[in-house]
Amino acid sequence: MLIRVLSDIHGNLAALKAVLADPAGAEADSTVCLGDTVGYGSHPGDCINIVRKVCDEVVAGNHDQGAAGLVGISHFNTDGQKAMEWTREQITLNHIEWINSLPLHTFYYGISLSHASVKSPSSWIYILKSPEAIDAVLAAGDYPSIYGHTHISMQWKRCGDCSDKPTGLFADYSLINCGSVGQPRDGDPRAAYLLLNTEERTFRHVRVKYDVYGAADAIKKAGLPDNLARRLFLGK
Repeated sequence: MLIRVLSDIHGNLAALKAVLADPAGAEADSTVCLGDTVGYGSHPGDCINIVRKVCDEVVAGNHDQGAAGLVGISHFNTDGQKAMEWTREQITLNHIEWINSLPLHTFYYGISLSHASVKSPSSWIYILKSPEAIDAVLAAGDYPSIYGHTHISMQWKRCGDCSDKPTGLFADYSLINCGSVGQPRDGDPRAAYLLLNTEERTFRHVRVKYDVYGAADAIKKAGLPDNLARRLFLGK
């Protein structure tokens, strides 16, 4: 089975559409989303509607829960707070009810899915160093664990060693970050997503060009912080 993994769309409709149109992912048997469909970007409602339609499994991210009032606004940085206040005014009660229904962690075809560390999903731990990675690997047990939150495409061995290779085997890497569709932070502005082959037990990171200028302009027109538009060009 080929699974397309999306995460951290953050209201970036142009990036989401580009990823869903990418030929490699179009061959997937199933699509899942690891949270943060909203936040930062200019089209939160549209992105929620698409994710609800195309994804077979979705877990909640901290920005999703923030938009639904489940996470306080103080948990976000200055730009994030302004974007969150704006996002709360854009989404509907139906969107909020959907967010409220999302789990923080689930298993899908023998794969652990969470936005942040599976060790404590509601703590929103960023897995950026070996100790956090090892904790997450141990918490997932024998299951491969896929996560988002850091916006950086990478993977970890059980011993805590990391790699940014574009492809790999589940046997070698127990913990995989799928990267960010809408706001990559690894210096590459292209949208990122992940393909998992459950039969071959392999993974592949995929990057897709999209209309960054259009996405940035939409952020500015929405009255959101200019920095949220600028960072799209930098991939940071």
